[in-house]
Amino acid sequence: MTPERSPALAGNFYPDDPQELSQRIRSLLDAPPNPPPGRLDPDRIRALVVPHGDMLRAGPVQASIYRVLRSRKKPPARILLVGPLHTGAAYGIVLPTHPSFRIPTGSFPIDRAAIRQLAAFSETLFSDESHAYEHSLETQLPFLMELWGEKPLVPVGYSDIPSEVLFRILEPLMTDPETLTINSADLSHYFSAEKAEKIDTATVDRILSGGMVDRLESCGAVGINALTHLAHKTGILPGLITLSHSGAATGETGQVIGYAALSYTQTRR
Repeated sequence: MTPERSPALAGNFYPDDPQELSQRIRSLLDAPPNPPPGRLDPDRIRALVVPHGDMLRAGPVQASIYRVLRSRKKPPARILLVGPLHTGAAYGIVLPTHPSFRIPTGSFPIDRAAIRQLAAFSETLFSDESHAYEHSLETQLPFLMELWGEKPLVPVGYSDIPSEVLFRILEPLMTDPETLTINSADLSHYFSAEKAEKIDTATVDRILSGGMVDRLESCGAVGINALTHLAHKTGILPGLITLSHSGAATGETGQVIGYAALSYTQTRR
């Protein structure tokens, strides 16, 4: 039997001690929002865009959207977790064979029925090697564990695939009202803070107006564009929660990575 996926980033991107990790997540979630969120019903949020940097740099922006979700009355039945692959081990839409993904504070069971549904498409393939060290998915797990515990997970990595194809394959899950879709994505990379703010503001404005972004503007552009296809088809409404960059947390503003947290909210039944 395939073993569960072990945490690859514990002790690097986030603490490896379970108690320390839980305390760190709670501290981020309990921090006062800045700016305070507007009127947003967390139970109508169907999808998110969340950055995937380490907890020091990206944690405050990640927490800004997970903080909103914490007040949901009804947790999702499953999490569709989608992110770009950085390892170069496989290309396409890549699924794991693992029965679970483990982090120091617990294990997420893999929704095997959903995985079998996705595996029926010719554009998908299995590669545990691609998932073994992938940070775009793992960095979301500590927050999700704190919110809802060991919730069934559908981990999907992608590389060199058109957004139309990704959306076509994920659409049945994305439109399932019991599924919450989380798209892991950072924005611009290694510009000065001043330049990054201009680039990322333009990128977010385009997302909010229903336009497409390219891979120079976001390493998760394919996933973001798949959510734009979803918004066009279903009427869910994108909204900005937080726009920032790594330098806001570290004070190092010479070369930063842009971060945005966005919600996609159901506007009609």
